[in-house]
Amino acid sequence: MIYASDHVASDDLDAILELSREEQQMVSSESRARPAGPSTFSTQQKLKEQVAQLDAEITKYEEEIRLTRVLINYRKEKRDELLKELEAIRPSYVGKGKGKAKEGIDYTHEQFEWTHGLKAKMKAVFGINNFRLCQEGVCNANMDGRDIVCVMPTGGGKSLTYQLPALLQPGCTLVISPLISLIADQILHLRESGVQAVKLTGATSKQESTEIIQRLHALAGRRVPSNEEELKLCYVTPEKIAKSKTFVSLLQKLSEASQLARIVIDEAHCVSQLGHDFRPDYQQLHRLRRLFPRVPIMALSATCPPKVLEDLIKTLGLKAVVDGNNADTQGTVYFTAPLYRKNLHYTIVPKPAKGADVVQAMADYIIQHHPDDSGIVYCLSKKDAENVAESLQKLSGNKIKTGVYHADRHDRQKEDLHIAWRRGTVKVVCATIAFGLGIDKGDVRFVLHHSLSKSLEGFYQESGRAGRDGKDSDCILYYRPQDGTTLSSMVAHEKEGRYKLHAMLKFAEDLAECRKIQFAKYFSHSSQLAMSAWTTGESDALSRCGHCDNCTRPAEQIDRRDVTFQAWQLVKITEALNQDGANITLNSLAALARGKAGGAYEASRGGGGKKGKGKTKEKQMLDLNAVAGGEVDLTKDEIEHLLVQLLVQQYLEEKYQQTAYATNVYITRGPLAPRLSRHTAESLKNAPGMQIECIFRQKVKKPKTNGKTAPKVKKLSSSVPAGKRKRGVFDSDDEREEIDLFVDDSDDDSEDDDDRDLRTHKRPSPLPVPGLSRTRTVIVANSDDDVIDEGWSFSITNKGPIPASKRPRRSGTGRPVGRFEGLVIKENDTDVLVLSD
Repeated sequence: MIYASDHVASDDLDAILELSREEQQMVSSESRARPAGPSTFSTQQKLKEQVAQLDAEITKYEEEIRLTRVLINYRKEKRDELLKELEAIRPSYVGKGKGKAKEGIDYTHEQFEWTHGLKAKMKAVFGINNFRLCQEGVCNANMDGRDIVCVMPTGGGKSLTYQLPALLQPGCTLVISPLISLIADQILHLRESGVQAVKLTGATSKQESTEIIQRLHALAGRRVPSNEEELKLCYVTPEKIAKSKTFVSLLQKLSEASQLARIVIDEAHCVSQLGHDFRPDYQQLHRLRRLFPRVPIMALSATCPPKVLEDLIKTLGLKAVVDGNNADTQGTVYFTAPLYRKNLHYTIVPKPAKGADVVQAMADYIIQHHPDDSGIVYCLSKKDAENVAESLQKLSGNKIKTGVYHADRHDRQKEDLHIAWRRGTVKVVCATIAFGLGIDKGDVRFVLHHSLSKSLEGFYQESGRAGRDGKDSDCILYYRPQDGTTLSSMVAHEKEGRYKLHAMLKFAEDLAECRKIQFAKYFSHSSQLAMSAWTTGESDALSRCGHCDNCTRPAEQIDRRDVTFQAWQLVKITEALNQDGANITLNSLAALARGKAGGAYEASRGGGGKKGKGKTKEKQMLDLNAVAGGEVDLTKDEIEHLLVQLLVQQYLEEKYQQTAYATNVYITRGPLAPRLSRHTAESLKNAPGMQIECIFRQKVKKPKTNGKTAPKVKKLSSSVPAGKRKRGVFDSDDEREEIDLFVDDSDDDSEDDDDRDLRTHKRPSPLPVPGLSRTRTVIVANSDDDVIDEGWSFSITNKGPIPASKRPRRSGTGRPVGRFEGLVIKENDTDVLVLSD
């Protein structure tokens, strides 16, 4: 409709709206009545065809799924039938083993069909005639294709339990080990025995890696040339499994071809976060069971407490453990052996204060007791390992052939050292704890610890690398209380680090209880290991071994003393120093307690309570009479040992102070300090149940002359002016004090060079012999009388002329500086200085 004008009156609006509605309805009706065009119809047809096609495909796939499910169920039934058949023919000897269950398998029984083959191969390849501990049972379970957890002591022969079955089973055994040193040692051992063993680590060359991968592919494709032996063992680190998808893919091909015989996880306690040596990459091994559900898994460890075992089983996806002497057919077979090794002889030796004297003592010991034997010297740091190795070789006149092993050594250097050590061109390896975890060298006759281990677990494992062939071997720890301070700073941020260190210190301080019993009690408490783990056929866990230092030490060589009053004094002195704002080290506290430097020390003042802000050090004087009733009536060494025992017993405790360079360790009152400090000197005497006892090494016996007691030995005092003596004020806030005193022996040496000049021919004896009294050496020197070493045995044998570099210093006039060495004796009320040659 066309309007003559675009102006619409308001009266016409309703009519217009009504007309518009009628027109809209007419248009809609016409549109519905019009037939669809050809393009729309074609599109609809195509869509309908696609829907029908998809419906057909879905129906097809659903049918295939139904048939697949039927096939799966059928194959499962077939598998179950085969498993039942397999179980029916399992070589179980009902009633003949130690198990109580009627149907249990006793894998310790020797009458399996493969028994003869195992023993013959063991003799032919490894030259071993008989199994040890639970080796035979583990090998039997291995041959039977079982999942296994085996806990055997260091040196018990765990490696044989998978290496021997690997030679009799088709396919390749994969061994996952934590350290390159361990892998290199195992490969050398196996290749010497003619076994086809390889390693894929960072130390493996690209060419060798390529050849190994090709050989594994050939094994997976069953294309091993007739003139080539198949690989039997392949060693890798856990990082290889965690980070190499290509290698894992190759393992899957081996598994699908039934050529992956077994997966072995050595040092399996590293899997658990509860273990003492947790490795993050080890946790990635949880994928193994999912990737290789039918490949048997074997976990090996020297120490695996119940909680760690439970976590290990869960992480690896293994079934619950069953006893290897009475096993069902489904569980993870568990084997364990006594942790006590009677061929290891433990000794704790007093460690000289000077680094050079420590190494000299070690050199003398090795030359006298093990001149042609292999051994290990464990050191605290990489620098120590290098210095000790160099010094041992020099001091012995190149009689001791040493090598160095630590984390910074190149992989090629590490491997070369292993080869040289096994061949005997290197006799003594000086190393950090990076060297170990399963070192497979049976004839290690001694393991020396230059310093404490951080834990008793670590010490047990490290010392256990001696005597793996079952022959008598020595495990010697050189110990002085200050070493505990160094380690305390190192474990300050470790979980349970202080607790484990205190257990190690308690072990080193104990001069009475058998070392075997100490191990048994500690592991029973800390790791919840049953005491039976330390029981042997000859004795139970709490029977003394009869051959450690504490079992063989004559009673007259120890001095059992009531030190309650001295302990009270030390706690009172510590509290007074703490209240005065002094940070005091163990060494300084021991000296102050004896009244050295006139009781002078330094304490921080000012700073408005802000740590390290505006504080100044002020010299203070400690009034021992007012604080503690006088000086502590013990020698410096005895005070240091008592301080350590008070730390272990929580009368004192460590306080840590972090600097930009190190963690300093200071001594402060402990939670049990009030038990002592609330008493006065008088009330302490009658305090019920308040007694502290300490065992010290017996004081030096007086030498005898013609059957009579020799004249009294007198300590000489120095006539050197006070200005030329050592610093008399103890700088208790000195950041470097602990480092200088305890960590870097070379720093100690530089401070005491003059003391060694005239003593190079006075060397510590190799090892204190029970019943042999110590001599006392007196030095007349430009130093205070604290340099006199009263706690060590010295050889009086002249070792030859003193090298020019070690001769006494001379003054500007060319005269020797007044330094002499000798004994002061009384003759007719006259002091006589007897000089040594």
